[in-house]
Amino acid sequence: KQWYQRRVAITAGMADQKKKTQEIILQQFNKLRQEQRMIAQKMSELKMEESEHKLVIDALKDVNDPKRKCYQLVGGVLMERTVEQVRPNLENNSNKIGSLIGTMDKTLDKKMKDLAEFKEKHGIKVRGEDAVEPDNKKETKPSTGVLVN
Repeated sequence: KQWYQRRVAITAGMADQKKKTQEIILQQFNKLRQEQRMIAQKMSELKMEESEHKLVIDALKDVNDPKRKCYQLVGGVLMERTVEQVRPNLENNSNKIGSLIGTMDKTLDKKMKDLAEFKEKHGIKVRGEDAVEPDNKKETKPSTGVLVN
C-alpha cells in the first residue's frame, strides 16, 4: 500500500511539473507573439509618418521661392524656417524612416519565422489559425501540444 501511495504522489508531482512546463511554454509563446505585434504596430506608425513626410515634400517642391517662410514642428516647438532649410531635413528624415522600415521588416520576418518554429517545436495550435487542413496533410499522431486562444 505504501508503494502505491508513493507512486501516486510521484505521478501527481510529474503532472504538476508538466503543467508548469506548459505554462512556461505558453508564456514564451505569448511573449514572442507580443513582440511580433509590437514590431508590426511600430512599422505601421512609421509608414504613416513616412507618408506624411512625402506629402509635405511634394507640397514644398511646388514652391518656387526657396526663401519663403514655412513652419516646422521640432520636438513640440513650432519653428519658423525657410523652404530651403526644411526640404533637405524632410528628405533626409524620410530616407531614414524608409531604411528603418526596411530593417524592421526584416526583423518582423525573422520574428514570424521564430514564432512558427516555436509553434512547430512545441505543438502549439492557435484557435482560428490553420482552421482547415487539406486532406493530404492530416496526420494520425495524437496531439500533445498546447491550445491557445
